[in-house]
Amino acid sequence: MRLATYLQAGQARTGAVYTRWVVDLARTWQRFSQPAGDQGIPANLTGLLQAGTGLLADLDSLVAEITAQLPENELELAAAGVVSALDETQLLPPIPSPGKILCVGLNYPVPGARSAERPAYPVIFGKFANTLVGHRQPILLPRVSQQVACEGELALVIGRGGRHISPERALDHIAGCTLANDLTASDLENRSSQWMTGKLPDTFTPLGPFLVTLDEIPPLEELELRTYRNGELVLSGHTGQMIFDVHELISYLSAITTLETGDLILTGSPKGIGSQPVPKVLVGPGDELIVEIEPIGRLVNQTIAEAGYGS
Repeated sequence: MRLATYLQAGQARTGAVYTRWVVDLARTWQRFSQPAGDQGIPANLTGLLQAGTGLLADLDSLVAEITAQLPENELELAAAGVVSALDETQLLPPIPSPGKILCVGLNYPVPGARSAERPAYPVIFGKFANTLVGHRQPILLPRVSQQVACEGELALVIGRGGRHISPERALDHIAGCTLANDLTASDLENRSSQWMTGKLPDTFTPLGPFLVTLDEIPPLEELELRTYRNGELVLSGHTGQMIFDVHELISYLSAITTLETGDLILTGSPKGIGSQPVPKVLVGPGDELIVEIEPIGRLVNQTIAEAGYGS
């Protein structure tokens, strides 16, 4: 399934994306389940994941029935708020309020660099929910920084929480994947030995467009990841290049902290284009940034300047 959080009449709602429609899950369940509305649907995507795979499977079947009736019944279903046109829908971050945003730094080798000894542990830092924005929502460049860099990443969404998860069981705890753009105010980051200062600004973690469940994605070590700035490819790599792969990251992080449903793990960004290393990709006002993994989609955002930027 492709799951989305979207805005309708000022309210965040949870939907499933099928071709060019977003299907409202709560309204679909209330209208078409038998017995109608008997179980109810959690109000957000985190709650839906907590309810388990059985409910998701039931919803998938229901949505398949609904979409089979389209476009003949589109007007009726749209009037009832059951379906919305995807290209007219404002998407929010799939998980708007995760308990944790755990990020992995330096998880791809620098192209062309002399092979270094593999570190014993991954570099981990955190971000907060205030940094999240959805697909096509603006990125605000803060006036206190003049050096904002972007990095496209594969993001994991935890489905079943746990502690001390073995690498072999890691995939059992992943609900699906989405795309993230990890922005950093490099000049703020360089004020101290800690990275956090440069990671804090609002809107600095675009996320989306959808949460795609693992059954719709090739093996997670076989994905091509690309980042574009104004149509130009600026970073690219293959998830098989990760220094610490998805299995290792889930196991390592769960040994340190309890992973909970809806937690996000940003797995790091390539450091170049093919064999060519690339320095930090700096962005300015009016830039269009795209993060792409073809089986997951494209995350598109444009930068805007905060009042006083550049002064």
